[in-house]
Amino acid sequence: MITARVTALRSEVRSSHCRGAFSLLELIIMISIIGVIVGTGAALLSDDSDSARVAKLQSDVATLNQLVAVYVADGGTLAGLTNPQTVLDKMKRSRPQTEWQQHVGVVSGKMVDVRLRALLTTQPDNSNNPRAFWDRVKQRFVMRQAAGSAVSDFYLDESLASADFGTEKRTKSVVSFNSSNSGWVWGASVSNPTASYLDPQPFESPTPTSGFDPSETADPSSTPPTDSGGGSGGGGGGSGGGDPSVPTLALLPIPLITPVGGTFAFNNFPNTVSISTSAPAEVSKLVYSINGGAWQDYTGSSIPVIPAMSLQARNETTRPAEFATSFTNTQTYYRLTSGFSGSGEGSWGNALGGSNLVTSIQNSGTTSTFKSGNTKLDLGNGTYLDAGVENSLSFTPAGFDSITPNTWFDFGSLMILNGTTFYNSEATGVTLTVNLSLTQPSISVTTYINLGLISTTNTSDRLASADIVQLINPTTDFTITIDGVQYRLELEWVSKDSTSSVVQGNNLLVYEGANAAVELRARFTSNY
Repeated sequence: MITARVTALRSEVRSSHCRGAFSLLELIIMISIIGVIVGTGAALLSDDSDSARVAKLQSDVATLNQLVAVYVADGGTLAGLTNPQTVLDKMKRSRPQTEWQQHVGVVSGKMVDVRLRALLTTQPDNSNNPRAFWDRVKQRFVMRQAAGSAVSDFYLDESLASADFGTEKRTKSVVSFNSSNSGWVWGASVSNPTASYLDPQPFESPTPTSGFDPSETADPSSTPPTDSGGGSGGGGGGSGGGDPSVPTLALLPIPLITPVGGTFAFNNFPNTVSISTSAPAEVSKLVYSINGGAWQDYTGSSIPVIPAMSLQARNETTRPAEFATSFTNTQTYYRLTSGFSGSGEGSWGNALGGSNLVTSIQNSGTTSTFKSGNTKLDLGNGTYLDAGVENSLSFTPAGFDSITPNTWFDFGSLMILNGTTFYNSEATGVTLTVNLSLTQPSISVTTYINLGLISTTNTSDRLASADIVQLINPTTDFTITIDGVQYRLELEWVSKDSTSSVVQGNNLLVYEGANAAVELRARFTSNY
């Protein structure tokens, strides 16, 4: 009886243990389900993290491209740069403090935080997320799913908080300060980017035909560069484009020529210029050329300047396997003449008109006079009505002394009489020949001023009835070259009495019956 009871209890215990345990198959299934759940959750978390990183990078690219546009519009240049960090460091530079007062944008001209760094990776991550590439052709950052060195993140490096990236002289900004009146005004665009920098464009072709060199290193100097040079860029060295598998050499910075070239007033023309560079001496040498002559090493001494001299400078690489020769900085220096002095003598000739043209010319003395038109109206039976006043132009030249280029001055005065003539006998054109005797510079030259003469029908409208004297060639045929600068004589009308005449561009309107006093104003304009 006891034995039977013990056996039953053992059987019950075994049955109880079997019901509370898991079989091997159940364990395998359970582990698989847990693995799927964990994997799915990890994938979701990973996707969220990747999406956040890509979204941040896209936002950073859009912001940086807008800053690039502002930097270029502000006169900066990123030409020749290929490394993203080099681009950022270039935009960390300031304008010289002497330019801050008349600078419209960010006062210092500095575009980005000095702490900004680009985290470069050589390959995309395991999810092949797009990264930021610097496209040197489009001059902007672009997002691409491509191999090679590119930016996976932009971040702030606190160790650069006190770094000084120096200053740089830039070309004229798109916006300039109105020095004659208060307020800001739009100036002439000298650096106008054509690309749109507002659209970040998530990513482009994975195999671009051109772009920056992924292996490029930034300036090897331990200190940030102080200047990249200014003025006009000429030719230069450096390789680029072509086979993307061939690395592009790091381009040496363009040297700076001070002062930059241009056209100077006579008293402000520089006697000497100097050349400076931020290129490391161990990888380059600074050379220069005058007026296209042989290249020579720059020793640091000031270079004498003469008018119309062209100076070129560049950094030549001494390690061609690592660096490419810089672009060439070309500056040309022109000097305006100190002033023009002299006098003129006028004479009339080459009158044009109809078959009944009647003219009278008096070219002797200080004032030369040209008259045209028949003033007699045939009333028949040998009777004539004489109006007595024909059309008349009288020119009296004016002497001038020390007239600076591009400055208006009194060239001479005219008295123009709108007379009454009949039978289409008035002149329709005439040439005023002026013999100029210049004492500064010492030269004699002849210029021809062609005038068109339009006689209008008289009506009750005084302005519509006004006869017209046209200045056919306001830019005359007079030219002279001094110190490489060519000057041309330009003319314009100035009415001295609004009751007798009015100026409309190159047309002088003389009211019917009026004797108009007019100034013929001139200036010697330079081509530089």
